[in-house]
Amino acid sequence: MRIKPRDDTDSRRQSVEQEVRRAHELGPLRDPVCTDDCPQFDALAGCRRDCAEAPKRLSSEGEKYPVEPLVAPLVFEVKKLGMFEPCWSCEGHLGPTGELWKVPRVWFYSDSVIHVRALANAVAEMFNSKDPQKKLSARWHVVLTHSDADNPDTTFSLEPQWSEADKTLPGLQNDLKILAEGLEKYFWEACDELSQHAR
Repeated sequence: MRIKPRDDTDSRRQSVEQEVRRAHELGPLRDPVCTDDCPQFDALAGCRRDCAEAPKRLSSEGEKYPVEPLVAPLVFEVKKLGMFEPCWSCEGHLGPTGELWKVPRVWFYSDSVIHVRALANAVAEMFNSKDPQKKLSARWHVVLTHSDADNPDTTFSLEPQWSEADKTLPGLQNDLKILAEGLEKYFWEACDELSQHAR
């Protein structure tokens, strides 16, 4: 089967370029990233994903439900991009008999499928990295997921593919660190590549 582009390709190309320009207008966020009124923010040191207060500041109910520490740096970096709004996350957990029970993931809102596509392209490129220190142990992707029945927003999830979920939890949790360290660079490269292909 041949999959041909839809009609009105030129306007769709323009739409991609417009959304990439909008991504650059929206992000990356200026410090402070977690919350505008962060009492710990130091303008000289800047805002960092490894800040001890980030797990509390990134959560809407930080004192009661802080973001889990292993996934907090990635939540920080997803938010820092400026066009995604993280809304739930998990650092991954083993079940009672030691099997992988919950994979690490970050759920987020997005108003643009082009931005979501750039994010998906970025994590795919990270999996294909030639640098063994920066290569993900599993393929990660972005999927459409559900939100609560009373929530009209669509939610997306950045997570390892289930076919790859037989990887060890420590490996997947190390992926969280690799993703947090490289996401900004790979995301903006993916945006620029989408823009070039749209021309």
